[in-house]
Amino acid sequence: MEAPRTRPWLYLAIRFFTLAIRFVFVALFFRYSEAVYGEYGLLATTVALGVYVLGLEFYVYAQRELLKGSRSPGRIFGHQLIFYAGAYALLLPFFYLLFKWGFLDVRYLTWFYLLLVAEHLSYEVHRLLFVLEKPLAANINLFFRNGFWMIPLIWKLWRGMPVDMEEILRWWVAGDLLSLVPLAAARGRLGRGGGGLRPDWRWIVRGIRVGLPYFAAVLSFKAVEFSDRYFIDYFYGKEMTGIYTFFGNLAILVNTVVTTTVVSLRYPSLVRAVLDGDAGKICAEISRFVRSLTRWTLWTAAALLPLLPLILRMLGKAVHLQYYHVFVLLVAANVVFNLSLIYHFLLYALHKDRVLTLAAVSGMVLNVAANLWMIPRYGLTGAALTTLAAMGWMAVLKYLAVRPYLRKWKRQIPAGCAKGFLT
Repeated sequence: MEAPRTRPWLYLAIRFFTLAIRFVFVALFFRYSEAVYGEYGLLATTVALGVYVLGLEFYVYAQRELLKGSRSPGRIFGHQLIFYAGAYALLLPFFYLLFKWGFLDVRYLTWFYLLLVAEHLSYEVHRLLFVLEKPLAANINLFFRNGFWMIPLIWKLWRGMPVDMEEILRWWVAGDLLSLVPLAAARGRLGRGGGGLRPDWRWIVRGIRVGLPYFAAVLSFKAVEFSDRYFIDYFYGKEMTGIYTFFGNLAILVNTVVTTTVVSLRYPSLVRAVLDGDAGKICAEISRFVRSLTRWTLWTAAALLPLLPLILRMLGKAVHLQYYHVFVLLVAANVVFNLSLIYHFLLYALHKDRVLTLAAVSGMVLNVAANLWMIPRYGLTGAALTTLAAMGWMAVLKYLAVRPYLRKWKRQIPAGCAKGFLT
């Protein structure tokens, strides 16, 4: 087995190289045209939401079963594929309504469908590789999905050559397909275990029951994260959507860096400790998680805040500095979200699915209602304030739900848990 911490700097190097490619692509594309970038941002947002719709968060149950070792990885992943085949057949036709109702241009229909399926499969492979403790393969998967395909487009944008949406979609699909190749790194573990692939329908139905509350939660959270872009597009048009999307894509680096440096390496051991029920291990894992989480979050936020003015001046877009406060609010929203991740993963390990769903759904209702009132009156500022408020609301609810467990573990191992931040 490939230990997840044997080569952490190699994994981080791959991830940061991927982030650098994505950053350059976003910057050059934004310089090319705010309006075209806004169109790309809406399509990318729709794909991101579509991936969650297709998966229905079935992976949550599958990963839990993998971590418990209840059956072989190959059998679990095979049943995931059976479930996804049914989900594709049932759900993909509904995405046509996005084109029929004019949300997306019908010219992109074929490429959109190919991209949606390829992107979802790539996500599932990435999740599987991390749970099987194949972080190198998982990071190579991420590089192909989130970075590699942008390189030829960066070259064209750098040279001032035009880039259209169909070309972007073609390269994106190619990157997603290449990202499936690293699954070969797990073939040994997937091949072990008997039982064949005769469907265990009870297991699949149980997975659906577990996944659906998480699906409601994650879809609600994504509405908090992305619904403002659709409202801005409706009230102010593609150019303002492009500006807000650019700020949002920079601000979310606060979360991306933490996912890279902390979550992807530490969350499996945190969940295992909770499942094992050993208070000493739980508190030790919490302490490590919190220290790394806080450090990387604050460092990244502090680095980003002075970076935006430099970037806008380099791109010849200094006029958009009038919206700098919007960027600050979006960074703050991502900081709040990051600091709530410890509560999120503890609730996940404790099987407190209803709490996570309640937090996300109530946050979504607050966000959408506030967006409807704030965005027409206060524009981008209203959108960013609403996002920050919703993130804070969800963080408080998760903290209140997990606090009794934190206090119990801390009583059992008084010096084992992080102080202040947790209890």
